Amino acid sequence: MEIDDISKKLEDEKEKYIKNKIDEYIKKGETRQSAANKASQSWRTYIGSKIQGSIREVIENLLKDLDVKITSDKELIADKLPLELEKVKRKLAVNYGEYLFLPDADIVIYRDCNDDVKILAIISVKNSFRERGFETTYWKLKLKESPITSQINVFLATPDKDNEISQIAPNKRPKKMRVILEYELDGLYFLRDDFEKTVKAKHLEDLAKDIAELLKEGC
Repeated sequence: MEIDDISKKLEDEKEKYIKNKIDEYIKKGETRQSAANKASQSWRTYIGSKIQGSIREVIENLLKDLDVKITSDKELIADKLPLELEKVKRKLAVNYGEYLFLPDADIVIYRDCNDDVKILAIISVKNSFRERGFETTYWKLKLKESPITSQINVFLATPDKDNEISQIAPNKRPKKMRVILEYELDGLYFLRDDFEKTVKAKHLEDLAKDIAELLKEGC
């Protein structure tokens, strides 16, 4: 799947998916309105998961020639982990007093370092920004609070299907969300060509070059 086509191809499934879900809920006794509402909610969950999986596949291909490994927060919450992933989990955890929680990290990029691991970056994947738009910046700020996690780069990858942060109108100030995301995060990566490029706002294809630069820092 071409990088710039991911969101469009998945969105093309929407009409068929929702129709099938409505029929499914009606057969279970739901009213048509209730079935439509539940089908729409189901679609948002479905498309979010599919976008994450598709972007991870693209990123794995982009980074295949680099000396890095990839995992995710979902994989790290397993009860029994191999030692290597247990090290990743412990170096990513955020301290809340007596509790430790993993940040939202749809993709975790790390490397082996002298019988240890070094987390280079985490990537939050978002299809749109209508909900939880500043969630990624929150985790970046929390990671900065500890010397153990402060060096982890936090990136955001998105097709921005609703044009909420990609475009900056001529002679107008950029949207608040775009300003804050770009200021607080280490990079924004778009799965489209028509976006306002800056030092931090790039096409997803640039990720490989940026990760290669991080590798130069050594362990």
